[in-house]
Amino acid sequence: MKRFIHKFTILLVGFVLFAQGCTKDFTEINTDPSSAGANAFDPNSLLTSAQLRYTGSTDFAYETWRTNLIYFSVMMQHLANVNGYWVGDKSRNNMSYEASYFERAYDEQVKYVVDLVRFTEDKQQYKNLHNIGRIMKALIFHRITDIYGDVPYSEAGLGFYEQIFTPKYDTQESIYDDMLNELESAANGLDPNNGEVISGDLIFDGDLAKWKKFANSLMLRLAMRLTKVNASKAQQWAQKAAAAGVMTSNDDNALINHDASTDRLTPCRNSIVLNLSYESPNMRLSQTFVDWMKSKGDPRLFVYGKNPDGNINPLTTFGMPNGYDLANKPISGAPGYPVNGLDGYIAPNLAIVGKMNGPTFLQTYAEVALLLAEAAHRGWTVGGTASGHYENGVRAALTYLSQYDPAGEIPPAAVDLYLVANPFNANNALQQIAEQYWAATFLNEYEAFANWRRTGLPNLTPTTFPTDITGGKIPRRLRYPTAEYSNNEENITAAVARQGADDLNTRVWWDVQ
Repeated sequence: MKRFIHKFTILLVGFVLFAQGCTKDFTEINTDPSSAGANAFDPNSLLTSAQLRYTGSTDFAYETWRTNLIYFSVMMQHLANVNGYWVGDKSRNNMSYEASYFERAYDEQVKYVVDLVRFTEDKQQYKNLHNIGRIMKALIFHRITDIYGDVPYSEAGLGFYEQIFTPKYDTQESIYDDMLNELESAANGLDPNNGEVISGDLIFDGDLAKWKKFANSLMLRLAMRLTKVNASKAQQWAQKAAAAGVMTSNDDNALINHDASTDRLTPCRNSIVLNLSYESPNMRLSQTFVDWMKSKGDPRLFVYGKNPDGNINPLTTFGMPNGYDLANKPISGAPGYPVNGLDGYIAPNLAIVGKMNGPTFLQTYAEVALLLAEAAHRGWTVGGTASGHYENGVRAALTYLSQYDPAGEIPPAAVDLYLVANPFNANNALQQIAEQYWAATFLNEYEAFANWRRTGLPNLTPTTFPTDITGGKIPRRLRYPTAEYSNNEENITAAVARQGADDLNTRVWWDVQ
């Protein structure tokens, strides 16, 4: 299978132009930053490229559309969509969609971040940029490996540097070990006295203190992934992350704000898909998610969603059930199908969470605080109490929505009432924390899917569909691109043999039963 990629050419400091070409092997696509003259080249442009493409491909948010939304958002029952090609909660069988993240991430994220790290290595004038690149590299690869399991890591993106065109697939365990070590080392290596100016940083605008918190917060996230497979290592790294200093407020949220007036930022995110004229009419909030918010008296209901008829009464607001389409399992046959059709179900609130010049959130303080709550509940030494972290996390999850748009602000009194109605319960803490994490990661479906696999919570009921290929189960991973079996046969075959199979029901290393 041929895949379209962008050949990288550096013309001016801070500017990157792209031309499309074809290749049979993603690892052959590598950049020679020095081809423009090493002394003239500003590697900050590589940081911008890696960050922007992490929010979605320049190819019309190709993999964001297919992986984050078409698969994960409906699998996690945040959204429901009756277009038949939204296969995550239906047939679950579209190999090109499943391969989309692998293909686009290596072509449009990995090559830039590997170039960034390599080009700035051992160059004092780029010391901080180098360490930010290492943090970005961990961010990029941890999503790739969480989606697929064993993937090219140590040899990925090294075609130009080391002429490695068929990289080995590293085990997920070894990838996690290296990412944790890299995050710790990179965070410790950030030097505010280096006198260096970081330009082109779309996330923190060169704020090294926030980058350090972000690195430690990612360390915490990765540590908690290990709770089932290696609890002692999870505890060790979670405690280390907390001691080093993680996010402490919504001001620390890692996000990229987009620009609605140009195509520089807008195409690379969820919102361009949410607003498409042939997607939005058939897209609604999931019945599972809406019912959960209604049961909690959750004020996010009318921030995340908006009824087509303007209704703001929770009692008469309904989410759409998952697992239906317009043909093979017509939604009109669903129990309680509204008399006014799809307009009877609440839709995503495009004015807030679907805002074209809104942000993409990479990690939030809400997530960090809830992970700390879980760690504290497990008896780990992370500072504070489980109940305190839980309250901080829930409060942050309700209040950070104003960063989408001022209209998303939830009044402090409403936040207080929500916490009174949903206090921390030590007897049901793990479920309570996991469900709040699920709610807080709406639209960051990569993370919602990963944490659901780790915890098994919330307790989602799988859907049934005539063409289901998983035996009535929610998938545990996505399948590798078919092209890898011809282009990198030896290495992918070894990876599949280690994992047991290349199918949707195969669990990644940390997702043990």
